[in-house]
Amino acid sequence: MRLTMLCTVAVCGALLCGASVDAADVPAALHLVYAVTKAGEGLPSTTLYVHQLSSGQRSAFYRDSDGETRVLVKIASSDVLGAARAIPPRNVYVMVGPAAVQRSATCPDTLTRLRIAAGDQEATTDPLFLVPLCFSEASPYGLWNRAPVFAVSRTAERTALSALRIGDTKLNGPAIRVLSREGAEEWQVSLGHRDLYVADLVWSPDSGSLAYLVMPLGDVHTLDEALLPKAGIHLANVTKKASRHLYHCYGDALAWGPKPDCITVAARTGDFWGTGSVIRVIQLPSGRRIEEYSVPGRASAIAYSDDNQWLAVQTRHDHAQQLWLYAASGGYGRLFCQVQDEEGRLALLGWARLTGGGD
Repeated sequence: MRLTMLCTVAVCGALLCGASVDAADVPAALHLVYAVTKAGEGLPSTTLYVHQLSSGQRSAFYRDSDGETRVLVKIASSDVLGAARAIPPRNVYVMVGPAAVQRSATCPDTLTRLRIAAGDQEATTDPLFLVPLCFSEASPYGLWNRAPVFAVSRTAERTALSALRIGDTKLNGPAIRVLSREGAEEWQVSLGHRDLYVADLVWSPDSGSLAYLVMPLGDVHTLDEALLPKAGIHLANVTKKASRHLYHCYGDALAWGPKPDCITVAARTGDFWGTGSVIRVIQLPSGRRIEEYSVPGRASAIAYSDDNQWLAVQTRHDHAQQLWLYAASGGYGRLFCQVQDEEGRLALLGWARLTGGGD
């Protein structure tokens, strides 16, 4: 690995979280935002945390209650990492809806903004608009396909989300819906084949371009190899309503950065079946790879801090889910947080910048 690993971890409750990063390295205002979902005999229960890197201190700013609504970060304890996003300085966007729904019932699922409060106070909640994504198919918890992969632009001007239908209306195939601040649809980006899916989405800093990662569905028996050339990073111009295939790879996560003319992808090593990951930086508009380095295990989510100085990477390694911290300028990687599979499902949501009671 290009970056030297410096790993110091401390036990924090049931989670192996709290690797103290030297305060001289990371500003005290920078915090990681992540979710942990526990699944038992009842409904899954999610807690959202904000974690200060310089001190290793973390606090919960949201917990699912025993009521009827909850954050739809996960579906029946399966990983859906793109179904909640943090946008600095202190906003977290989530889908909120009923804990369970009746078959064929309309789901009042809502894109909701949580605003992280100062100290240990609970986040304030601001429902934005309804997102009718329910399927009629049953699932163990009645949560089927209610947590789409989505991305919110930095100014919250636009939201993009993957969809197969809008309420009871089935789309012609997998698509990305580009929505305005009020939830009105501006554009539908078709993936072109029913066996393709969106692995991740990310907006450009100016909200004018959308990068999305396309992958084919299938296992060793069902994969249509004719779809493999369509895999990789696609770039959509929202103003011109045009999209192009930017870079071919088999990937799992995207981040815009570390510079405004770069997109970073967590790509699988080797072929489609690769079990490891490398981080690749792709330059715009050429689609040329300008940097690559390995990370431990298989990466499932990546996020740059708002100053583009730090990259957080979520990986799975040795039966554990891990958060790694890298300096975007190179130099080292550190294991920051680790959750054993039996303790719950980890989901990296992004970053927050918290400076006392203000922004």
